[in-house]
Amino acid sequence: MKLPDRLASLRRTRRRGDGDDEVIYLIAPSGHPNYGDELIARAWLQHLARVRPDATVILDSHTAGQAGLLLHGIHPNVVFVDTLWQLTHYAADTTRTDGPDPTQPWTWVAQAATELGLAPRLAEGVDAFRNASSVHLLGGGYINQVWPHHVSLVVAAAELVRTTGATAFASGQGLIPRVEGPAWSVLRDAAAQFTVFDVRDEASSVALSGVGSRRHTGDDAWLALDRPSGTGGLREPAPMATGGVTLCLQSDLTDDFTAHGMTGPDALARVVGSVLDAWRVPGSAVTVIEGIPGGDLDIPSRLGDRLEGATIIPFIDIWRSGLPVGRGDTWISTRFHPHLVAAAAGDSGVAIIPRPDYYATKHRSLAAAGSRWTIVDDPEVIPTRPTAGGFSTDDRDRAVAAKRALAHRLYPRRRR
Repeated sequence: MKLPDRLASLRRTRRRGDGDDEVIYLIAPSGHPNYGDELIARAWLQHLARVRPDATVILDSHTAGQAGLLLHGIHPNVVFVDTLWQLTHYAADTTRTDGPDPTQPWTWVAQAATELGLAPRLAEGVDAFRNASSVHLLGGGYINQVWPHHVSLVVAAAELVRTTGATAFASGQGLIPRVEGPAWSVLRDAAAQFTVFDVRDEASSVALSGVGSRRHTGDDAWLALDRPSGTGGLREPAPMATGGVTLCLQSDLTDDFTAHGMTGPDALARVVGSVLDAWRVPGSAVTVIEGIPGGDLDIPSRLGDRLEGATIIPFIDIWRSGLPVGRGDTWISTRFHPHLVAAAAGDSGVAIIPRPDYYATKHRSLAAAGSRWTIVDDPEVIPTRPTAGGFSTDDRDRAVAAKRALAHRLYPRRRR
Protein backbone atom coordinates (compact mmCIF):
# COMPACT_ATOMS: atom_id res chain seq x y z
CA MET A 1 0.00 0.00 0.00
CA LYS A 2 1.38 3.41 -0.95
CA LEU A 3 2.03 5.84 1.88
CA PRO A 4 -0.75 8.33 0.95
CA ASP A 5 -3.25 5.46 0.74
CA ARG A 6 -2.10 4.07 4.07
CA LEU A 7 -2.48 7.45 5.74
CA ALA A 8 -5.91 7.88 4.22
CA SER A 9 -6.98 4.51 5.59
CA LEU A 10 -5.91 5.62 9.04
CA ARG A 11 -8.05 8.78 8.99
CA ARG A 12 -10.99 7.29 10.80
CA THR A 13 -13.86 9.48 11.96
CA ARG A 14 -15.45 6.90 14.21
CA ARG A 15 -16.61 8.57 17.38
CA ARG A 16 -17.53 6.65 20.49
CA GLY A 17 -21.06 6.95 21.70
CA ASP A 18 -22.81 7.05 25.04
CA GLY A 19 -22.55 4.70 27.98
CA ASP A 20 -19.51 2.49 28.32
CA ASP A 21 -18.07 3.77 25.03
CA GLU A 22 -18.30 7.46 25.94
CA VAL A 23 -15.00 9.31 25.76
CA ILE A 24 -14.90 12.64 27.60
CA TYR A 25 -11.86 14.69 26.59
CA LEU A 26 -10.78 17.38 29.05
CA ILE A 27 -8.20 20.08 28.32
CA ALA A 28 -6.59 21.87 31.26
CA PRO A 29 -3.30 23.50 32.34
CA SER A 30 -2.78 20.90 35.06
CA GLY A 31 0.40 19.46 36.51
CA HIS A 32 2.61 22.58 36.83
CA PRO A 33 1.37 22.46 39.62
CA ASN A 34 -0.76 25.48 40.43
CA TYR A 35 -3.31 25.29 43.26
CA GLY A 36 -6.19 26.82 41.30
CA ASP A 37 -5.65 24.79 38.13
CA GLU A 38 -5.40 21.53 40.07
CA LEU A 39 -8.45 22.40 42.20
CA ILE A 40 -10.53 22.95 39.06
CA ALA A 41 -9.39 19.73 37.41
CA ARG A 42 -10.10 17.77 40.57
CA ALA A 43 -13.58 19.27 40.87
CA TRP A 44 -14.54 18.26 37.33
CA LEU A 45 -13.10 14.77 37.74
CA GLN A 46 -15.07 14.37 40.97
CA HIS A 47 -18.24 15.50 39.23
CA LEU A 48 -17.68 13.09 36.36
CA ALA A 49 -16.96 10.26 38.81
CA ARG A 50 -20.43 10.87 40.25
CA VAL A 51 -22.41 11.29 37.04
CA ARG A 52 -20.34 9.45 34.37
CA PRO A 53 -18.35 6.76 36.21
CA ASP A 54 -18.39 4.39 33.23
CA ALA A 55 -17.03 6.87 30.70
CA THR A 56 -13.41 7.01 29.64
CA VAL A 57 -12.03 10.40 30.69
CA ILE A 58 -8.90 11.76 29.02
CA LEU A 59 -7.24 14.76 30.66
CA ASP A 60 -4.89 16.56 28.25
CA SER A 61 -2.48 18.87 30.07
CA HIS A 62 0.95 20.38 29.51
CA THR A 63 2.51 18.34 32.35
CA ALA A 64 0.69 15.04 32.17
CA GLY A 65 3.03 13.08 34.41
CA GLN A 66 2.63 15.34 37.43
CA ALA A 67 -1.07 15.79 36.70
CA GLY A 68 -1.41 12.01 36.82
CA LEU A 69 0.12 11.96 40.30
CA LEU A 70 -1.87 14.89 41.64
CA LEU A 71 -5.20 13.70 40.22
CA HIS A 72 -4.76 9.93 40.27
CA GLY A 73 -7.76 7.80 41.17
CA ILE A 74 -10.37 10.55 41.30
CA HIS A 75 -12.23 9.11 38.31
CA PRO A 76 -12.07 5.33 37.83
CA ASN A 77 -11.28 5.55 34.09
CA VAL A 78 -9.10 8.64 33.73
CA VAL A 79 -6.08 8.74 31.41
CA PHE A 80 -3.52 11.56 31.35
CA VAL A 81 -1.97 12.77 28.08
CA ASP A 82 -0.29 15.90 26.68
CA THR A 83 -1.20 15.60 23.00
CA LEU A 84 -2.83 18.95 22.28
CA TRP A 85 -0.38 20.84 24.46
CA GLN A 86 2.56 19.31 22.60
CA LEU A 87 1.03 20.26 19.26
CA THR A 88 0.28 23.78 20.51
CA HIS A 89 3.77 24.44 21.85
CA TYR A 90 5.44 23.00 18.76
CA ALA A 91 3.40 25.12 16.35
CA ALA A 92 4.08 28.32 18.32
CA ASP A 93 7.85 27.81 18.48
CA THR A 94 9.40 30.86 16.81
CA THR A 95 12.90 29.33 16.83
CA ARG A 96 12.04 26.81 14.12
CA THR A 97 13.07 27.48 10.52
CA ASP A 98 10.45 25.22 8.95
CA GLY A 99 7.07 23.70 9.75
CA PRO A 100 3.91 25.53 10.89
CA ASP A 101 3.67 29.30 10.72
CA PRO A 102 4.16 30.42 14.37
CA THR A 103 2.21 33.63 13.71
CA GLN A 104 -0.93 31.59 12.94
CA PRO A 105 -0.25 28.28 14.67
CA TRP A 106 -3.88 27.33 15.13
CA THR A 107 -4.37 26.25 11.51
CA TRP A 108 -1.74 23.53 11.73
CA VAL A 109 -2.73 22.47 15.27
CA ALA A 110 -6.37 21.99 14.28
CA GLN A 111 -5.36 19.83 11.34
CA ALA A 112 -2.69 17.87 13.19
CA ALA A 113 -5.10 17.17 16.06
CA THR A 114 -7.81 15.73 13.83
CA GLU A 115 -5.87 13.99 11.04
CA LEU A 116 -3.43 11.14 11.42
CA GLY A 117 -0.10 11.68 9.71
CA LEU A 118 0.87 15.29 10.44
CA ALA A 119 2.27 14.43 13.88
CA PRO A 120 3.08 10.72 13.56
CA ARG A 121 4.87 10.49 16.90
CA LEU A 122 1.60 11.50 18.58
CA ALA A 123 -0.62 9.21 16.52
CA GLU A 124 -2.10 7.38 19.52
CA GLY A 125 -2.94 10.64 21.22
CA VAL A 126 -4.38 12.17 18.07
CA ASP A 127 -6.54 9.11 17.49
CA ALA A 128 -7.81 9.30 21.06
CA PHE A 129 -8.80 12.91 20.48
CA ARG A 130 -10.51 12.02 17.19
CA ASN A 131 -12.60 9.41 18.98
CA ALA A 132 -13.84 11.72 21.73
CA SER A 133 -17.56 12.02 22.29
CA SER A 134 -17.06 15.49 23.77
CA VAL A 135 -14.21 17.90 24.35
CA HIS A 136 -14.16 20.32 27.27
CA LEU A 137 -11.74 23.16 28.01
CA LEU A 138 -11.73 23.38 31.79
CA GLY A 139 -11.71 26.80 33.38
CA GLY A 140 -8.82 29.12 34.05
CA GLY A 141 -7.04 32.16 32.73
CA TYR A 142 -4.84 30.49 30.13
CA ILE A 143 -6.49 31.57 26.86
CA ASN A 144 -5.66 35.25 26.54
CA GLN A 145 -2.90 37.67 25.54
CA VAL A 146 -0.59 36.40 28.28
CA TRP A 147 -0.42 33.04 26.46
CA PRO A 148 -1.82 33.82 22.99
CA HIS A 149 -0.68 30.53 21.45
CA HIS A 150 -3.29 28.73 23.57
CA VAL A 151 -5.92 29.90 21.08
CA SER A 152 -4.88 26.76 19.20
CA LEU A 153 -6.53 24.64 21.90
CA VAL A 154 -9.89 26.31 21.23
CA VAL A 155 -9.53 25.99 17.46
CA ALA A 156 -8.59 22.30 17.73
CA ALA A 157 -11.75 21.64 19.75
CA ALA A 158 -13.86 23.47 17.16
CA GLU A 159 -12.25 21.46 14.37
CA LEU A 160 -13.18 18.25 16.18
CA VAL A 161 -16.80 19.41 16.19
CA ARG A 162 -16.61 20.08 12.46
CA THR A 163 -14.91 16.82 11.49
CA THR A 164 -16.53 14.26 13.79
CA GLY A 165 -19.65 15.86 15.23
CA ALA A 166 -18.30 15.76 18.78
CA THR A 167 -19.72 18.20 21.32
CA ALA A 168 -17.49 21.00 22.61
CA PHE A 169 -17.71 22.82 25.94
CA ALA A 170 -15.66 25.50 27.66
CA SER A 171 -16.27 26.53 31.26
CA GLY A 172 -15.05 29.29 33.55
CA GLN A 173 -12.73 30.86 30.99
CA GLY A 174 -10.89 34.12 31.64
CA LEU A 175 -10.16 35.80 28.31
CA ILE A 176 -8.78 39.12 29.59
CA PRO A 177 -6.49 40.62 28.39
CA ARG A 178 -7.92 39.24 25.19
CA VAL A 179 -5.78 38.22 22.27
CA GLU A 180 -5.49 40.66 19.41
CA GLY A 181 -5.73 40.73 15.61
CA PRO A 182 -6.44 37.53 13.67
CA ALA A 183 -6.16 35.43 16.82
CA TRP A 184 -9.24 37.11 18.30
CA SER A 185 -11.34 36.60 15.17
CA VAL A 186 -10.28 32.97 15.06
CA LEU A 187 -11.08 32.46 18.74
CA ARG A 188 -14.57 33.99 18.40
CA ASP A 189 -15.31 31.88 15.32
CA ALA A 190 -14.16 28.76 17.14
CA ALA A 191 -16.19 29.60 20.28
CA ALA A 192 -19.31 29.81 18.11
CA GLN A 193 -18.87 26.09 17.32
CA PHE A 194 -19.13 25.17 21.00
CA THR A 195 -22.42 24.07 22.53
CA VAL A 196 -21.47 26.09 25.63
CA PHE A 197 -18.61 28.57 25.97
CA ASP A 198 -18.77 29.72 29.58
CA VAL A 199 -16.66 32.53 31.07
CA ARG A 200 -15.87 33.62 34.60
CA ASP A 201 -15.97 37.42 34.45
CA GLU A 202 -18.07 40.17 32.93
CA ALA A 203 -15.27 41.54 30.73
CA SER A 204 -14.83 38.15 29.06
CA SER A 205 -18.57 37.90 28.58
CA VAL A 206 -18.70 41.32 26.94
CA ALA A 207 -15.81 40.39 24.68
CA LEU A 208 -17.79 37.39 23.40
CA SER A 209 -20.95 39.42 22.84
CA GLY A 210 -22.86 37.99 19.90
CA VAL A 211 -21.44 34.47 20.27
CA GLY A 212 -24.48 32.28 20.79
CA SER A 213 -22.71 29.70 22.94
CA ARG A 214 -21.63 32.31 25.50
CA ARG A 215 -22.51 31.79 29.16
CA HIS A 216 -21.26 33.46 32.35
CA THR A 217 -21.34 31.35 35.53
CA GLY A 218 -18.14 32.40 37.29
CA ASP A 219 -14.94 30.55 38.02
CA ASP A 220 -14.86 26.77 37.87
CA ALA A 221 -13.37 26.55 41.38
CA TRP A 222 -16.88 27.14 42.71
CA LEU A 223 -17.60 23.56 41.64
CA ALA A 224 -15.00 22.41 44.19
CA LEU A 225 -17.11 23.99 46.91
CA ASP A 226 -20.25 22.11 45.88
CA ARG A 227 -20.53 20.26 49.18
CA PRO A 228 -23.02 20.57 52.04
CA SER A 229 -20.38 22.29 54.17
CA GLY A 230 -19.37 24.64 51.37
CA THR A 231 -15.69 23.75 51.93
CA GLY A 232 -15.27 21.29 49.06
CA GLY A 233 -13.10 18.96 51.11
CA LEU A 234 -10.87 21.79 52.26
CA ARG A 235 -9.02 21.76 55.56
CA GLU A 236 -11.40 21.79 58.51
CA PRO A 237 -11.32 25.14 60.33
CA ALA A 238 -8.91 25.20 63.26
CA PRO A 239 -9.69 27.02 66.51
CA MET A 240 -10.02 30.74 65.88
CA ALA A 241 -6.65 32.42 65.53
CA THR A 242 -5.89 35.71 67.24
CA GLY A 243 -4.45 38.32 65.00
CA GLY A 244 -2.91 35.97 62.47
CA VAL A 245 -2.18 36.81 58.85
CA THR A 246 -1.94 34.29 56.01
CA LEU A 247 0.18 35.19 52.98
CA CYS A 248 -0.05 33.77 49.47
CA LEU A 249 2.38 35.79 47.33
CA GLN A 250 3.63 35.02 43.88
CA SER A 251 6.85 36.03 42.19
CA ASP A 252 5.75 35.15 38.65
CA LEU A 253 3.89 37.71 36.50
CA THR A 254 5.12 40.57 38.69
CA ASP A 255 7.31 42.39 36.16
CA ASP A 256 4.71 45.18 35.83
CA PHE A 257 4.33 45.66 39.58
CA THR A 258 5.84 48.96 40.74
CA ALA A 259 5.94 50.65 44.13
CA HIS A 260 8.32 52.76 46.18
CA GLY A 261 10.58 53.24 43.18
CA MET A 262 11.02 49.48 42.81
CA THR A 263 9.68 46.87 40.41
CA GLY A 264 8.89 43.19 40.39
CA PRO A 265 9.34 40.88 43.39
CA ASP A 266 11.39 43.43 45.33
CA ALA A 267 8.56 45.95 45.10
CA LEU A 268 5.99 43.40 46.16
CA ALA A 269 8.08 42.32 49.14
CA ARG A 270 8.45 45.96 50.19
CA VAL A 271 4.68 46.54 50.02
CA VAL A 272 3.82 43.42 52.01
CA GLY A 273 6.42 44.22 54.64
CA SER A 274 4.99 47.73 55.01
CA VAL A 275 1.48 46.33 55.46
CA LEU A 276 2.60 43.88 58.15
CA ASP A 277 4.43 46.69 59.92
CA ALA A 278 1.41 48.99 59.79
CA TRP A 279 -0.82 46.23 61.13
CA ARG A 280 1.78 45.37 63.81
CA VAL A 281 1.79 41.70 62.94
CA PRO A 282 4.79 39.79 64.34
CA GLY A 283 6.43 37.16 62.17
CA SER A 284 5.26 34.46 64.57
CA ALA A 285 1.63 35.33 63.72
CA VAL A 286 2.15 34.83 59.97
CA THR A 287 1.35 31.72 57.92
CA VAL A 288 2.89 31.42 54.46
CA ILE A 289 1.27 29.14 51.89
CA GLU A 290 2.32 28.10 48.40
CA GLY A 291 -0.04 28.35 45.44
CA ILE A 292 2.82 27.31 43.16
CA PRO A 293 5.50 25.29 44.96
CA GLY A 294 8.88 26.93 45.21
CA GLY A 295 7.99 30.13 43.41
CA ASP A 296 5.64 31.33 46.14
CA LEU A 297 8.45 31.27 48.71
CA ASP A 298 10.43 33.90 46.80
CA ILE A 299 8.64 36.95 48.22
CA PRO A 300 8.60 35.63 51.83
CA SER A 301 12.32 34.88 51.56
CA ARG A 302 12.94 38.50 50.54
CA LEU A 303 11.23 39.60 53.74
CA GLY A 304 13.92 37.75 55.67
CA ASP A 305 13.90 38.31 59.43
CA ARG A 306 10.58 40.18 59.18
CA LEU A 307 8.93 36.74 59.03
CA GLU A 308 10.98 35.13 61.77
CA GLY A 309 8.86 32.48 63.49
CA ALA A 310 6.35 32.25 60.63
CA THR A 311 4.64 28.98 59.77
CA ILE A 312 5.22 27.75 56.22
CA ILE A 313 2.75 25.31 54.67
CA PRO A 314 4.17 23.83 51.44
CA PHE A 315 2.05 23.13 48.40
CA ILE A 316 2.08 19.38 48.96
CA ASP A 317 0.36 19.85 52.33
CA ILE A 318 -2.07 22.39 50.89
CA TRP A 319 -3.00 19.92 48.15
CA ARG A 320 -3.42 16.97 50.46
CA SER A 321 -5.10 18.72 53.39
CA GLY A 322 -6.57 21.93 51.94
CA LEU A 323 -6.13 25.63 52.53
CA PRO A 324 -6.06 26.72 56.19
CA VAL A 325 -9.26 28.73 55.95
CA GLY A 326 -11.86 29.67 58.55
CA ARG A 327 -9.31 30.32 61.33
CA GLY A 328 -10.00 34.02 61.70
CA ASP A 329 -6.81 35.04 59.93
CA THR A 330 -6.62 38.04 57.64
CA TRP A 331 -5.30 37.11 54.21
CA ILE A 332 -2.93 38.99 51.93
CA SER A 333 -2.94 37.31 48.54
CA THR A 334 -1.87 38.08 45.02
CA ARG A 335 -3.25 34.77 43.80
CA PHE A 336 -6.84 34.53 42.67
CA HIS A 337 -8.00 31.10 43.81
CA PRO A 338 -6.82 31.43 47.42
CA HIS A 339 -8.85 34.67 47.43
CA LEU A 340 -11.90 32.77 46.19
CA VAL A 341 -11.60 29.85 48.60
CA ALA A 342 -10.64 31.85 51.70
CA ALA A 343 -13.36 34.43 51.07
CA ALA A 344 -15.86 31.61 50.52
CA ALA A 345 -14.98 30.40 54.01
CA GLY A 346 -15.74 33.89 55.35
CA ASP A 347 -12.18 35.10 55.89
CA SER A 348 -11.28 38.76 55.50
CA GLY A 349 -8.45 39.69 53.20
CA VAL A 350 -6.55 42.01 50.92
CA ALA A 351 -5.95 41.26 47.26
CA ILE A 352 -2.82 42.81 45.78
CA ILE A 353 -2.74 43.07 41.98
CA PRO A 354 0.67 41.89 40.69
CA ARG A 355 -0.12 42.43 36.99
CA PRO A 356 -2.95 44.92 36.40
CA ASP A 357 -4.02 43.86 32.89
CA TYR A 358 -4.51 40.27 34.05
CA TYR A 359 -5.15 40.07 37.79
CA ALA A 360 -7.35 43.14 38.19
CA THR A 361 -10.13 41.49 36.18
CA LYS A 362 -9.73 38.26 38.13
CA HIS A 363 -9.91 39.72 41.63
CA ARG A 364 -12.62 42.21 40.69
CA SER A 365 -14.78 39.37 39.36
CA LEU A 366 -14.87 38.04 42.93
CA ALA A 367 -15.78 41.47 44.28
CA ALA A 368 -18.61 41.58 41.76
CA ALA A 369 -19.77 38.18 43.03
CA GLY A 370 -19.84 39.45 46.63
CA SER A 371 -16.32 39.17 48.08
CA ARG A 372 -15.76 41.87 50.69
CA TRP A 373 -11.99 41.74 50.40
CA THR A 374 -10.06 44.97 49.92
CA ILE A 375 -8.58 45.19 46.43
CA VAL A 376 -5.45 47.32 46.42
CA ASP A 377 -5.50 49.86 43.59
CA ASP A 378 -2.49 51.85 44.72
CA PRO A 379 0.19 49.60 46.25
CA GLU A 380 1.84 52.58 47.94
CA VAL A 381 -1.27 53.26 50.04
CA ILE A 382 -1.38 50.90 53.00
CA PRO A 383 -4.89 49.43 53.41
CA THR A 384 -6.64 49.35 56.75
CA ARG A 385 -6.76 45.83 58.09
CA PRO A 386 -10.12 44.49 56.88
CA THR A 387 -12.69 42.93 59.19
CA ALA A 388 -15.72 42.61 56.90
CA GLY A 389 -15.19 38.93 56.11
CA GLY A 390 -15.36 37.29 52.71
CA PHE A 391 -18.50 36.15 50.90
CA SER A 392 -21.81 36.08 52.67
CA THR A 393 -23.42 32.66 52.87
CA ASP A 394 -26.03 33.70 50.31
CA ASP A 395 -23.46 35.00 47.83
CA ARG A 396 -21.30 31.92 48.21
CA ASP A 397 -24.26 29.58 47.78
CA ARG A 398 -25.41 31.53 44.73
CA ALA A 399 -22.01 31.17 43.06
CA VAL A 400 -21.81 27.47 43.87
CA ALA A 401 -25.35 26.87 42.59
CA ALA A 402 -24.61 28.56 39.26
CA LYS A 403 -21.57 26.37 38.67
CA ARG A 404 -23.40 23.25 39.83
CA ALA A 405 -26.19 23.97 37.35
CA LEU A 406 -23.65 24.34 34.54
CA ALA A 407 -21.98 21.05 35.48
CA HIS A 408 -25.27 19.20 35.36
CA ARG A 409 -26.17 20.87 32.08
CA LEU A 410 -22.93 19.69 30.48
CA TYR A 411 -23.01 16.24 32.05
CA PRO A 412 -26.49 15.27 33.25
CA ARG A 413 -26.57 12.17 35.38
CA ARG A 414 -27.40 9.08 33.34
CA ARG A 415 -29.49 6.20 34.58
CA ARG A 416 -27.45 3.03 34.80
